Amino acid sequence: MNYRALMKKFESKGAEFIDVRVLNQKAEAIVTENSSVKSIQSLSSKQIGVRVFYKGAWGFAYTNDENNLHKLFENAFRAAKVSARDADKFSIENVPVSKAKVEFKGKSPFDVDIEDKLALMLKLYNEFSLKELKNKGIEAAFILREQKYVNSFGADVYEARPYFNFLINLTGKKRDKLRQSFERIGKVGDYKLFLKTDFSKLINELEEKLKVSFVAKKAPAGRLPLVVDPVLTHVFFHEAVGHATEADSIIEKSSVLVGKLGKQIAPEFLNLYDTPKIKHEHGFYMFDDEGVKAQNTQLIKNGELVNYLHSIETASKLGMKPTGNGRAQNASNLQIPRMSNTVLANGDYKFEELFEGIKYGVYAKNSMGGVVEPTTGNFLFNAREAYLIEKGEITKPLLGVSFGGNILETLMKIERIGNDQRPSFGGWRCGKNGQMVPVGGAAPHIMISEAMVGGTK
Repeated sequence: MNYRALMKKFESKGAEFIDVRVLNQKAEAIVTENSSVKSIQSLSSKQIGVRVFYKGAWGFAYTNDENNLHKLFENAFRAAKVSARDADKFSIENVPVSKAKVEFKGKSPFDVDIEDKLALMLKLYNEFSLKELKNKGIEAAFILREQKYVNSFGADVYEARPYFNFLINLTGKKRDKLRQSFERIGKVGDYKLFLKTDFSKLINELEEKLKVSFVAKKAPAGRLPLVVDPVLTHVFFHEAVGHATEADSIIEKSSVLVGKLGKQIAPEFLNLYDTPKIKHEHGFYMFDDEGVKAQNTQLIKNGELVNYLHSIETASKLGMKPTGNGRAQNASNLQIPRMSNTVLANGDYKFEELFEGIKYGVYAKNSMGGVVEPTTGNFLFNAREAYLIEKGEITKPLLGVSFGGNILETLMKIERIGNDQRPSFGGWRCGKNGQMVPVGGAAPHIMISEAMVGGTK
């Protein structure tokens, strides 16, 4: 399609910047339960989104039909002109211009017969052995995302990315106790990478966690020392810090980090990054949805807040450079600042050293979600697993552990950072403004000297 000719036409009418995204997606989802098939879904879609900037305002339109592109451009331009009447004036600046073609290389999951994938999943049911199991679920999903991006400044980027997600969900019952155990693996990679998953190990680990949960006791409550594993640490920094650095929340003054740029918000030994460059992690990409090349963006350097995460718009408004974080769920949504992979740098402590000197505390592992109030910085997170710490040793398993506090206060109470950083590969997806995008992260263990811990039966 000759998008360039249409861009020039609307530039002659006053459009200052135009970009086009053409997104083709294939998806397949297989859901099984107790050795039976619950559902199999396959779909493909094409979307075209056009964004026009005119006198300080955006206009946007999208379609699934490429037969009337002139109308699509016209609708976006008209919307921009209407919005410009009340817009705060700014200009699009410092936009890098990339030209690249990142093709998919590897074995496509869509070249594998769905019956073969189903047979692989159903065969795994033979490996369950825990007698207390009452329900077993195995799910797999595959996506191939191909996007073409062009803009009126000269960018021309094509990128193809394959995703897969795999979930095992177990429910067990022992006496009157009903417990759940689940694990999700999600990566950017081809079908060969999917087959390298150690499914047997995953099943064994989940059954062991379920057995432990039957003997777990109510967690203590109060202000206690807390050791947090890499998965939950990543989720904490994603939710509590990452969202607060997305520059639209700074502009809207809805972030606890407003006015904190250049100021110390964490201990001097703490360094935090956003990077799409972790190979196979769920937030991996080579170019964002504005054609900006992926880059490492340091957010906290030696405890000091040094950057925000930017789209083209927020960077222009704040006189900064785009960081490659302009992302959208698909071509029917506008690009906004979003995290990719949130990464806490390694510290100096070995695993066992994190527990030294803790007379009575909690070791929290894995995430069951949480909430953050972005303006005040208050948060509450739930752990999927937890253990009591007594005299520097991990002892009894605990049930229903949550921890909360204030972001800025809690950051300053991080006393030790482990040297065991690892990617999560958890297949995370993050919601914001009605959009979901793949995200990930990497982190080591951390020790927080004091957090508000709560537990339930």
